[in-house]
Amino acid sequence: MKTETSKVLAKKILLDIYRSLDEFSKDVIRGDLADIEFKGFYLKGKNGEKAYIRCLDDIDHLEDFDVETRKYTLKSVNLKNLDEGLMIITLSSRTSKEYKFDARNYNIIYPTNNTTIEFKERILKWMELEDEELDEKIIEFDTNVNEILEELIDEVGFKGEVSVYIDVFMDVNRIENFVEREDGKILIWIHPVFLFSTDDVLRGLLAYELSRFKNKFLEVAYKDVIKYCKELKKLTNKKPKVLEKVKAIANKYGDAESLNLINEIENE
Repeated sequence: MKTETSKVLAKKILLDIYRSLDEFSKDVIRGDLADIEFKGFYLKGKNGEKAYIRCLDDIDHLEDFDVETRKYTLKSVNLKNLDEGLMIITLSSRTSKEYKFDARNYNIIYPTNNTTIEFKERILKWMELEDEELDEKIIEFDTNVNEILEELIDEVGFKGEVSVYIDVFMDVNRIENFVEREDGKILIWIHPVFLFSTDDVLRGLLAYELSRFKNKFLEVAYKDVIKYCKELKKLTNKKPKVLEKVKAIANKYGDAESLNLINEIENE
């Protein structure tokens, strides 16, 4: 049997790790969203050499030597600190007659902050768009969201001037929309994560943000605001405070379907 060298084996193990990951973890790597730290990843030489690999750079600077065959086991993938740009991959290994890689029972630790897997996947979609695709998507979004806005304003009878934009310069890791006044005009800056939202959710988002200027926005579009709240809960794992206001409106109208949806949001 031909003896493998450390550089060949290290690349083989890396490939096996990648192949074994869930799609979200693969997206993190493809999008270069985190530094990768390895634990328990080492190669043992036939002449007693031992090389520890703690990051990808270690592979680039690895000395080449003949290695002993080992069975490597993927123990865990830790994404808890993904917001700080860190992924930790833990392996274990033991001597074996031939090279083996086992990833059948590894644990995945997902981020525990106020963003969710759904949020991360949307941000990856946003970041993976080529410049031309992004420009087209933003133009399409601007046209659509301003049509929704115009219909909503007409329905409410609001007299103020409002413009809506996707805020491409905001911190994408923090879900927050901004509303400001400039020369008597209301400007709404929407987080890029909502670029992929449905029309109902966008209508709810606009109604919620504009309700600070006129309560009737909530009254007119409360069903869409509920859908916006449901999406916000999916993205942040937080229950929006406005849910109490729209719950009161749904109660007033005896809207059982909307009350059931609110109950789902509160308890999921």
